[in-house]
Amino acid sequence: MKEGKYYDKFIKQFLVLIIMAIKTPQILPGEKGYISKKEKTATRKESEKRIKTVQRKKDKIIGKIKLGAKRYRIGRLSITPRKEKKYPIWKYSKKIGEIIVSPENEIELTFKRLGGIGNFKHLIQDADFQLQWAIREQELLMTQEKCFNCSKKISKAAKPNLYHYNMFKIRTDLLEKAAKIPEQVISGKLTIEKGWEKFNDTLEKGNRYYMSLKDTALLCATCAKQKNLNL
Repeated sequence: MKEGKYYDKFIKQFLVLIIMAIKTPQILPGEKGYISKKEKTATRKESEKRIKTVQRKKDKIIGKIKLGAKRYRIGRLSITPRKEKKYPIWKYSKKIGEIIVSPENEIELTFKRLGGIGNFKHLIQDADFQLQWAIREQELLMTQEKCFNCSKKISKAAKPNLYHYNMFKIRTDLLEKAAKIPEQVISGKLTIEKGWEKFNDTLEKGNRYYMSLKDTALLCATCAKQKNLNL
């Protein structure tokens, strides 16, 4: 019986030694090469951070699209309900467009216009423009007898209604040209910076045309109301 007890005790001691050997690190605190649990955690977190940074950079490599100047950046990726990847495009703190990548890796880019095309007179706060507008109205009152739209006679005492009769065509042409610019960015011919500048400059031609007072004529009060000239 005593031999059995000694045998059991020996086995227990042997198992304890094995467990201690497993748990005891090869390098003890204070020895060269020892790394504490805190240092291991810090190293792991730093490694995870580097991996995430690399992944974010990879996420922002979209086909042949290039940013250009540093003030332009591609924002955080989001996934739409249709499993599309969506990236906002920022210039400083202003969102100027977005990129959408379909599940089939088809890329679509749209720019956001910061302003309108072809303003109404009262929206343009420019004293010289307002003066030139008034001068143009008086010139036409002296030379134009009939409404440009319906040929009704215009009274010299009537309130003049100046009309840009080619504005719709100009606006349509400019919108068509502007719509083709994102394709040049997607193909890599233009950076986002140059593309957005070209996009805005193209649409700004509508405002410059409007303010030039080219292709203008007078309308009667009825036609002016139909075309919302008095808004």
